[in-house]
Amino acid sequence: MKSILFATATVKEMKAALGGVCKLPELEQGVAAPFDFAGKSGLLLVTGIGVINSAFALGQTLAKHNVELVILAGVAGTFDPQRFPVCSACMVKTEIWPEYGLKVGKNIDAKGLGFCLAEVDNEKIWNTVNLVSGSALRKSGLDRFAKLPEAVSLTVSGVTATADEAVRMRDEFEADIENMEGFAAAYGSILSGVAVCQVRTVSNLVGSRDKEDWDLRGALAELGRVCSTLLK
Repeated sequence: MKSILFATATVKEMKAALGGVCKLPELEQGVAAPFDFAGKSGLLLVTGIGVINSAFALGQTLAKHNVELVILAGVAGTFDPQRFPVCSACMVKTEIWPEYGLKVGKNIDAKGLGFCLAEVDNEKIWNTVNLVSGSALRKSGLDRFAKLPEAVSLTVSGVTATADEAVRMRDEFEADIENMEGFAAAYGSILSGVAVCQVRTVSNLVGSRDKEDWDLRGALAELGRVCSTLLK
């Protein structure tokens, strides 16, 4: 029987997403734990923060288990506080890895090296992958997620800490939010032939370290409100 794999980067995000309405199994980074999603076989996975942890943990899990759908959940920063304000939720339709390619100054050309990351179904993957969103979510039974606004997300290893850099990244990639695991999880799932979707709630304004531009507690609460529907 195929399972749903629900993944977060941290234990805190996993507890916020699902722990408010049920008792969770013991969670250990990189180790998938069996879990029941309202009668549907599932697994919980805390990957660890960043693309390396995410790719490694997810790759090992998908190699060991028969998974039909990966749901990645967590918090993110917003480039567009008007459309995606702090404490709001969104579904990621596209993940971009802006750090892959040939770097000239601050700009990186994904095709500059001439080598794509992979080729799937005769389509080359450079620095962009598309996730399950929109009507495809409803077909997966994730109606609540399908109603969320769709976002373009950047996956970075170093979070953007200045306003000028945030503007540059936003404009260059037409990005809405920023996270640290999304591309790795989506890329690994696609290479494994597994559908993947991603829900994020906004914890902060990208480029700002000011406390008034952050609300991690509120973002985690919203993550629980959105994800708890998986257990009903």
